[in-house]
Order: sequence, then C-alpha cells, then structure tokens
Amino acid sequence: MSHKLYKEDKGEDEWAPFCDKDKWELAEWLIRSLGQTRTDKFLKLPIKVDELPHGPAWSCKKVSIQGNRTNENGRLLHEDVELWTWDPVECIRDLIGNPLFKEHMDHKGLHCIIDDMWMADW
Repeated sequence: MSHKLYKEDKGEDEWAPFCDKDKWELAEWLIRSLGQTRTDKFLKLPIKVDELPHGPAWSCKKVSIQGNRTNENGRLLHEDVELWTWDPVECIRDLIGNPLFKEHMDHKGLHCIIDDMWMADW
C-alpha cells in the first residue's frame, strides 16, 4: 500500500504532519541531503522560512542567441539560453513599499517629464 493510500485510509491529509507538499519536499530533501543530525540543527534555527523577506517574482524566458562564428557546415552557431528577469515596475514598487527605506525616500523625484518616445508607456 502506498503512503498516499495509507494516509487516505487513516483519514489524514496526504502531506501530514506537514501542511503542504512544499514543506514535505523540504523535509525530504533535508533528510536525504544533510542527514538527521544536521536536519535537527536546521529545524532549531531561530528563523522561519516563510518569514524571510522576499521581493518580486522571477520570470524566465528561453532565448536563442545567434553568434558570429560558423560550424563545420558553414552555418552560424546558436545557443539556447535562459534569461531570468524581474519586472522593473514590481522592483520599484517593492523598494518604495519597503518600510526599511521609509526614512530614506524622497518622493519629490517620482514625477518626471517624458521627453523621449521610448520612455513613454504605450
């Protein structure tokens, strides 16, 4: 009988005693990667992972880059890479909304004149 079926048969949540799959996977990784002693030390740390500061979400795009060198067939070489970015508007929103920076913010400079087409929000 699988662990999932065993839990369902007992009327328990699938991830019990953890609250969700993410917490279960973290515990599984800790035990497999660090062992019981180091996992116990980690769990006794005075921080809670959910309380750590976090900012705007990352996004990833696959980009194909064409180079200026050729292969043995005379074709230009290319490489598929990942481009990881943050939304700059979300970054600014996060910085402005961060209470740690409250005393250091000067809101006078937030109003600007758009004099170049590329700066406008179309």
